[in-house]
Amino acid sequence: MLNKILISSLITITFMFSGCNSDSEGESRLETQHMLDKQDYNGVISKLANSNNKTQEDNLALGAAYMGRAGLSLSDLVKVVSESGDNDNAFGSFISSIENATKDSKSPLVDLTNATKSYEEVVGDNCTDSNLSDSQKDICIFKGLTQVMGTATTISYIADDIGKVFDTATGEVDNKLQASACAMQYAIDGTKGLCSDIIEANEITFANGSNYRDINVIVNGESFEYLLSGISTVITKGYCSTNDFTTRVEEKNSAGYDENFHVCPINEDANATELTTSSVIADALNNGIDAIGVTADDEMQKDINEFKAEVLASSNKSANETITEEDIVNYLNEQNQ
Repeated sequence: MLNKILISSLITITFMFSGCNSDSEGESRLETQHMLDKQDYNGVISKLANSNNKTQEDNLALGAAYMGRAGLSLSDLVKVVSESGDNDNAFGSFISSIENATKDSKSPLVDLTNATKSYEEVVGDNCTDSNLSDSQKDICIFKGLTQVMGTATTISYIADDIGKVFDTATGEVDNKLQASACAMQYAIDGTKGLCSDIIEANEITFANGSNYRDINVIVNGESFEYLLSGISTVITKGYCSTNDFTTRVEEKNSAGYDENFHVCPINEDANATELTTSSVIADALNNGIDAIGVTADDEMQKDINEFKAEVLASSNKSANETITEEDIVNYLNEQNQ
């Protein structure tokens, strides 16, 4: 039953909330539905994102559009969860699948964060409430799947080739992932983990006014730069000038790269919630799993529980405990051997 609901159009579910009050309102909804059917996600976002009077229907449509633009529809995501659960390394398989799905998206993590916020506009943070309606429970699953997908996307960001990490046949160590785990550990307690050295540089302020501690992590002779915010590392993608995010390039020494560039924060809006490994990997994974657990069918619940159990097993914890950022570090180190 659940999968049938997820595979159906998200807009169809919105009619459970209210009917159309006017012909123009009905036409607007049909227009939005038509854009989603055509996978015109930019069209839906352009139409609804900046509205000051978004309805529940608008927020649900936005959630679907942001997810689609990130790389996967809800029905596709359900399929990936199910197929990953059939593998010995279920969570690793899921992460690899998500990386493949989002590789052509310009800003998948930002889109997934916005999708989560859109669903929260409808159900808030109450996805563990026993008094939720059936419709609200379904939307909690949408929210939870979005958060789990965001976690997988983030892990793919902090590795060079996440596919090799979870391919036991290669036996290769991903230097970037090891550096990322060390940076996360350093942010937590100031230790360097499994890395050769960690060098703290000057603080950096970007064009939006956001200020970060800058560190360089040394692994097997390679140096990797990270930004710290509080006790967590900031999610970055590519390199850019501190004066202008539009200078962002994907790789060092590529066209447009300048020797004064730094790793570039994904979040360009100083007023938005900071995207860090703690908030996007640990917190989102916990909250996403809890939200899905409200009304998931037995098959999906089993797959999602397997994800959590694999992460916690690296810290010798039971599957009913909360995942911390240190658990994520332990999991990544265990996989990257």
